[in-house]
Amino acid sequence: MKVLVFGGTGRTGRLIAQWLVKNGHTVIAAGRRDPQIEGVAYRAVNLSDASAVRTAAEGMDAAISALASGKDNPVCSEVAQALSEMEGLRFITIAGSGLDAPGDAKGALDRFIGWLLRRLMPHMIADRERELGILQASRLRWTMLRPPLLNNKPSTGRYQTTFDRPASRGISRADLARAVVDALEDGALIGRAPFVAG
Repeated sequence: MKVLVFGGTGRTGRLIAQWLVKNGHTVIAAGRRDPQIEGVAYRAVNLSDASAVRTAAEGMDAAISALASGKDNPVCSEVAQALSEMEGLRFITIAGSGLDAPGDAKGALDRFIGWLLRRLMPHMIADRERELGILQASRLRWTMLRPPLLNNKPSTGRYQTTFDRPASRGISRADLARAVVDALEDGALIGRAPFVAG
């Protein structure tokens, strides 16, 4: 597969790009700077320019967003909006377990964490809520993965995907990278926003 990775210079995005290369995919990192990862090509893209984002994704089989929202930078929803009419493009994005989605049956602690995040980082939750709404109305073959707390521990090679509540309170970035790459070819995840946890 030819895969475009937005956010390929970040801690999680770099691991995703490396795992894609290990699995034989052709990988291009899109953004403002070159991640300088062996086997990963780079394409300079202004992520605030919808036309540039669409142009970068043309000819790709899939795109992955490992972007993070900023206080005055709703980049996650902007990228989703830019790609929304690209029918057939496989699109994987990473949000977080604090985001609510249809079908959730979270326990009290998970609901509290979501409430806390909405208080502490309202801009992030608002951007992710908008992103999910855009994806649900889009022509993309999308999946939004919702991991709980990320850590930098080594990969265990294991993760759990659930649809009602997170299976645990955390996951390593390395295991999340595996989950993202596995999701590319998992048709059962298209049009869904599952939790993925360690």
